[in-house]
Amino acid sequence: MADRGASIPEFMPLLMPEGHYDVAVLGGGLAGLSIGLQLVRERPGTRVLVAEKRADPPREAAFKVGESTVENGAHYYREVIGMRDHLEERQIRKLGLRFFLPAGDKSDITKRIEFCTPGHLNAFTHQIDRGRFENELFDRNLRLGVDAVRGFRVLDVDFGEPHKVKLGYDGGEVEITARWVVDAAGRANIVRNKLGLQDETGHHINASWLRLQGGLDFEEWGADDEEWLSRMPERGLRLYSTTHLIDAGYWLWLIQLASGPISIGVCADPRFHPFEEINTLDGFIDWMKREEPQLGREIDARRADIMDFLRVEDFSYASTRVISSDRWALVGEAGGFIDAFYSPGSDFIAYTNTFSTECIKADLDGTADLEETADFYNDFFFRLFNPTISLYRDQYQLFKNPQIMVAKIVYDSMNYFTCLGSPFVHGQMRTREQIERLTPVVEEVIPLIPVVQEFFREWHSKFQLEYQGVSVLSKDFESYIHVQEELGHPAEGEELLERTKKNTKVVKAYITWLLFKACRTCGIATPDETRPLNLERISLDPSRWESELYADEGMSYQQALAALPGVEEMDLEARGAVLPEDAVVAE
Repeated sequence: MADRGASIPEFMPLLMPEGHYDVAVLGGGLAGLSIGLQLVRERPGTRVLVAEKRADPPREAAFKVGESTVENGAHYYREVIGMRDHLEERQIRKLGLRFFLPAGDKSDITKRIEFCTPGHLNAFTHQIDRGRFENELFDRNLRLGVDAVRGFRVLDVDFGEPHKVKLGYDGGEVEITARWVVDAAGRANIVRNKLGLQDETGHHINASWLRLQGGLDFEEWGADDEEWLSRMPERGLRLYSTTHLIDAGYWLWLIQLASGPISIGVCADPRFHPFEEINTLDGFIDWMKREEPQLGREIDARRADIMDFLRVEDFSYASTRVISSDRWALVGEAGGFIDAFYSPGSDFIAYTNTFSTECIKADLDGTADLEETADFYNDFFFRLFNPTISLYRDQYQLFKNPQIMVAKIVYDSMNYFTCLGSPFVHGQMRTREQIERLTPVVEEVIPLIPVVQEFFREWHSKFQLEYQGVSVLSKDFESYIHVQEELGHPAEGEELLERTKKNTKVVKAYITWLLFKACRTCGIATPDETRPLNLERISLDPSRWESELYADEGMSYQQALAALPGVEEMDLEARGAVLPEDAVVAE
């Protein structure tokens, strides 16, 4: 030490990983810090390491995307890992997912079809400032006894019994052992790359985003239109939604953060909008000025308020496995990512963290066969993940079509509330026994998801009218509102199953309504209203109906209508939406 100058101090971390851990979590972002909390809350005494490569706490606002949560992710953060107080005091309570569909040159927001998912006071969602949230998660991990450390990057993982993890820090290296390794390092994909688990979703989309200091009041764009403003109970409520501005090949988000800035970003299909148009700040602003002129003009005039600019190319990917009996797991984006359109990122953190926690607890406590348990939860994850891909893959073409997009958003969210939201929020999608009881019920409608997504594309190929001029705020469609409202009404066991069975019938009724609505918009004679339909064979080709569409059992259109009071709210023509003069119907 004699020849080390006094001006060159040797810095050592305050907390040094050492020895053997039950679980080593690689990555201290949202997924890693969440599973750290979940493990020690549900199994006190579990020795957990959470190692994050960033040396400094994340800044508020200017940080990673993922600010919007929907019902399952919000429930996971609030109740499962105990962050309710922080979310209510330090983050923003959200008012649904709001969509503005295209109208003309998009220079007047009041002319755009506006749609918002229903919201109930007891069904919670939040806008989350990631930096603020992750700093609080980090502190709570420490308070509960997790060895949460910053400034430690993963150098290598040697899988075995136990696993060996080599970590590097500013000043040296350290090696620890662990019974379980959980990869929560996001797109670094440490375990995925190490074990060759790469897989594709077939969904190729790019994204760019920025944060704007001081927020942005987009209602000012329509401030001269009192009728438009009066569609909401009070001025300013729209700003509390996760807002989407949509047109062919892209959707752009506006998410206000509790710390003051607003997050603004776009996901774009390169078949419509090449990455080169949005992968620089100047290019992104020019693109907004062309595609979203009201927003683009405001951002261009406020360049000094831009806090950051980030981008990612071809962001969607998957893994061939996410949980293994070899005692490793991939959680959050380490396992895969599809699309942010419906804000499912935190939901998949909730699923992968919870399924991994169940496996880890069973292994540490010796209460179940590990291979069988890991295979079960891994397979169930993909039964959630794979159908979700079809909601997005090759669907960006639909974004220019207001009627089809309203119909699609209702269908997609109704499925979510029924098959995922209610079971997860009410604690009935965790144990193997619960999942095995639930699966036969939701399997009534989950296989129909890709069928209906293909049907939307067929409908779009025949019908492309750009309606404008009305807001659909989910006030009249009783079945749709009720299925979301039930997320705030506790239910267990048989009551939850009966509720889910009832709601799957509503989903089927809505699919039936979609077929008849599509036929009418396309000028096609409708099927027989009295005959039961095979929903796996819905199409707009009447020549196929007699041999494929009609069934001996099932629901007829007349029966479907009886289950859908207020569904006309989703019919834009019936609502009095108008058409631009140059509207055309595709041949």
